[in-house]
Amino acid sequence: MLNTYFLLFFEFFKIGLFTFGGGYASLPFLYHICDIYNWFSHQELTQLIAISGITPGPIGLNMATFAGFQTLGIKGAFISSFALILPMMIITSQVFRLYKKFSENQYVKSVLYVLRPTSCALILSVGAKLFYNLVLLNALSLKTLDLKALFLVVLLFALTFKLKRDPIIYMAIAGFVGILFQFVNKF
Repeated sequence: MLNTYFLLFFEFFKIGLFTFGGGYASLPFLYHICDIYNWFSHQELTQLIAISGITPGPIGLNMATFAGFQTLGIKGAFISSFALILPMMIITSQVFRLYKKFSENQYVKSVLYVLRPTSCALILSVGAKLFYNLVLLNALSLKTLDLKALFLVVLLFALTFKLKRDPIIYMAIAGFVGILFQFVNKF
């Protein structure tokens, strides 16, 4: 059991240390944890992502808290959350001092220039994996394609680019429509 606490701390410390670009950029690490330790399933992870997106607070921290709670309860939620923010606290305090001193340095500008597309690529890969897990694998296992869900994904994706609103709005809409679909399917 003590080993699980240490592993939980270590894995979320790594996520906090190596994730750039926000909470969604941490998803490849969470999928890796899911595959290696079996603390939670891919299905549970997709539910954690949805819950983290619609609850207040930073998405990455919400996911760490939920994943830690799923793994080891309240203690796990505390450990994973603390482990996730600890590297950020250390690095941010040190980088802020150095950034003021070296903000016009060409090497610093180059590193920041490279980190932006890297973060975008990580988020895009996670989006593709989520689509694969939620739509394609679900269709293969059920032998049918859920056209309502696919339509909702395409519609909300198009609206995101056309209306340029906060993505949280679209997640709330998707959550409401999902509840509505479940309610209608019961009758």
